[in-house]
Amino acid sequence: MKHAGFEERLDSIMVRGAIRLQERMRLAYFRGNLASYLERIGLAEGLEPLLQRGSLLDVQDEAVVLLASKIRQARKSGCLKEFLKQVNMLELLYKDQQRHVKPTGQEQARHKHVQVEGENRDSAESAKERALRLGRLTLIK
Repeated sequence: MKHAGFEERLDSIMVRGAIRLQERMRLAYFRGNLASYLERIGLAEGLEPLLQRGSLLDVQDEAVVLLASKIRQARKSGCLKEFLKQVNMLELLYKDQQRHVKPTGQEQARHKHVQVEGENRDSAESAKERALRLGRLTLIK
């Protein structure tokens, strides 16, 4: 089943997945368990020589390329959702589909009737209200 515009969505999924992978790899590296994290998500088999050298930037670059190729393979085989679930990035599929929630009637009323205070009070008052307020003031000598 072909989805219209899914190739553009796939590009954004790969970009967000790459960013998320780099963040998680950085966290795992500083905790000392980068190799186990990559094994758990299934990316360690292609990165073993780089993991032994210990350069985080090289590992991140290759891991992002490997992740992108696996995402493309999963898309071609029709198991993209399962692959993203395996690498714990399933929310990437639903990131673009956030729905706009309409505020309730009470929230709309609350935003509509904002009390005017301070400097804006004078500009918001009518001429009669201003004259009435100023008429109440008395000058004390």
